[in-house]
Amino acid sequence: MSISIIRTPEQFQPVLSDGLFFTVSADTTNKYKFRYVYDLYVEDELVFEGKSTPNPYGLGVFDLQQILETYCLNTPISSWNGTPIYTHQTFPFSAPYEDETISYKVAVGYEYSDTANGSITGFTGVGDTLGYPSYFSQTFKTFRSTMGVNGRANQENFDIGPFVLSGTPLSTNPTTTGLFLTNSPRVRKIQPSEYYTLGFTNYFLGGSVISEPYYVKYRFYDDEGIEITGTTYENITSNGGGPRTSCNEVYQSIYLITPPENTDYNTLYVGAGPNNIPNFPPNCKKYTVQLFGLFEGSTTPIQPTPTPTPSVTPTSTAGGPTPTPSPTPYCSTCTTYDVIFTGISETGYVEVSIQNCDTGGFQTFQAYEEVYYQVCSCIEPTGVDISVTEVGPCLPPTPTPTPTPSITPSSTPTTYDIYNVVNCDNPFDTLKVAYNGFLAIGKVVRLQTIDGCYEITSGSSGSYDDIVISVYNSCETCPR
Repeated sequence: MSISIIRTPEQFQPVLSDGLFFTVSADTTNKYKFRYVYDLYVEDELVFEGKSTPNPYGLGVFDLQQILETYCLNTPISSWNGTPIYTHQTFPFSAPYEDETISYKVAVGYEYSDTANGSITGFTGVGDTLGYPSYFSQTFKTFRSTMGVNGRANQENFDIGPFVLSGTPLSTNPTTTGLFLTNSPRVRKIQPSEYYTLGFTNYFLGGSVISEPYYVKYRFYDDEGIEITGTTYENITSNGGGPRTSCNEVYQSIYLITPPENTDYNTLYVGAGPNNIPNFPPNCKKYTVQLFGLFEGSTTPIQPTPTPTPSVTPTSTAGGPTPTPSPTPYCSTCTTYDVIFTGISETGYVEVSIQNCDTGGFQTFQAYEEVYYQVCSCIEPTGVDISVTEVGPCLPPTPTPTPTPSITPSSTPTTYDIYNVVNCDNPFDTLKVAYNGFLAIGKVVRLQTIDGCYEITSGSSGSYDDIVISVYNSCETCPR
C-alpha cells in the first residue's frame, strides 16, 4: 500500500496559472469507497483538507490554484528596508510589503472501506499505517502573477527559466532570457514626470533554481547617443532590496541567515522611470536600466549572529559601533589524538574527519599509509581503516593535523558544510551529511557509507552521519 506523486506544479509558478495541479497514484484504488485524501499547507500551516475520487485511470487529480490565490496578496505597497512606501515610488529597489509569494506543500493519503457498506478507514499514505495524510510533497512556491495560456494546448506547461536572472542572456534584440517579470516593451517613450517600476525574480525560487540580480545600472545619454554618466546600485537591504545586507556577500553564502524557503525577497521591484531616479541629468534624452549578476566572494555559509541578551536599562547605540561578540570555544574537552592509516588504498591515503575545537566545524585531512598524525578534536577522529589513540588534553586547541615524520605529504583540513537530507525512496529516512562546498536545495547526493539517494532539504550544522561523494540534479537521475 503506497502513494506516489507523479506530477506537480513547477517549483516557482504564477498563482494565476491555468491550474496548479497535483496528480497522484496508489496501488489500492480497487477498494470500496476509495478516495485520495490531501492536506494543503501554506507556510507550514494547514489551510485546507480535500478529497479526490480516482479518475478512470485510477489517478487522483486536484487543482489548488483557487485556494492558493487567496493567500497571494497584491497591494500597491512595497517595503523599502522595512519602511512602507508606494510601489510606484521605488528607488532603487523595493520588496513586496505583503505575501506576494508564498510557499506550500501537500500531504497525501487515502481512505477506503473493506466492504460495500462498511465504515471508511483513513491511511497515511506511507505503508499501511492508519492516520491522517502523511506522504508529503516537496515545498513549492507560487507568486501573484499571470502566465500565458495556449488555447490549443491540452497540458499545463510553464517555464520559469527565461525569468531567472543568472548568467548572460543567450540572445539579443530581443533577449529571450534574463527577462523582467513585468510585461513591458524593451524600448518605450516616457515623460519626465512619469514613475515606472519593473518586477523581477530574486534569490532561491525553489529546488536548485536561484536568481542572482546583484546590482542595477542606470546609463544616461544625450541627443547624440553619447553617455553622460552612469550610476550603479547594489541589490542589498539598505537600498530597499535583499536579502543580502552587504555588497561583499553572495547569494549562496547567506542561506543560514535567510533560508531558501523564505519568500520575502523572491519578487522585487526596481525603479525605472525618470521620476523614480534622483539626480536625473537635465540634458538626458535616452537612458537604460539593466540588472547585472556579479559572482565574487566565498560561498562558505555565513553563520547567524547570536541573539544579544537585553540589559535591564536599554541605552541608545545610534551612531555608535556595533559590538562584535567574542569567540567562544566550541567544546571544553578538546583532546589530542594520534592517528595512523593502517589499511591499503589505491590513492595511498584515507580521509579522516575531525571536529574543530574552536568553531565546531567538521574538517577532513588526508592520512597517508603508515604515517602518524597528531590532531586536536572535540570528538574521536573517524575514517576507514585508521587506528586512533587518545593522548590527552589539547593545549591550546587547534584543528591543524601535525604529522610527526620528517617526510610527510602536506594536508590541509577542509571545513565541511552540513546539510539535512531525506531519502528519495523513504520520506522518514532523514540524515545530516557533510560536503566540501555549497549544495542547492533540491540537489540529490550519494554518500560514502550509507546506501541510497538523498535529497538536500536545508542547511544545517553540528555533527553529521556521512560524507557526500557524488551529486545529482534530481532523484530520477540518481542511480539506485
